[in-house]
Amino acid sequence: PGAFRAPQPVATTPVVQVPKDAPVRSEAYRRAVASLPCAYCGIEGYSQHAHENDGKGARLKVDDRRAMPLCCSRPGIEGCHVAFDQYRLVPGGRDAHADLGRALAEQTRSRLNALGLWPKGLPAPDD
Repeated sequence: PGAFRAPQPVATTPVVQVPKDAPVRSEAYRRAVASLPCAYCGIEGYSQHAHENDGKGARLKVDDRRAMPLCCSRPGIEGCHVAFDQYRLVPGGRDAHADLGRALAEQTRSRLNALGLWPKGLPAPDD
């Protein structure tokens, strides 16, 4: 009694690593997204390529195609990009922002296709 006991293994089957697809990076796509008006407030000329927040990790961005144009901060005005990244753009916290990000990213992909701005050679994501 009172002696240290080593923990028993939880699983007896070997652990198998599942490879993850590397996120696609495309400067041409990022520039095309940034050329559009802000997907949230509609202001033109201040957009940035803003990644969805769902699936991001520490210093890890999601696929560039999972993004939307959101405006940057200007003197005296907080931009939609900052508010989105800090979960303040819409009420409902992280879940609401994840839903909004998915919807705006899908809308952005459709808009780029419709305008003929989709970069040549860049595959469409599996939605």
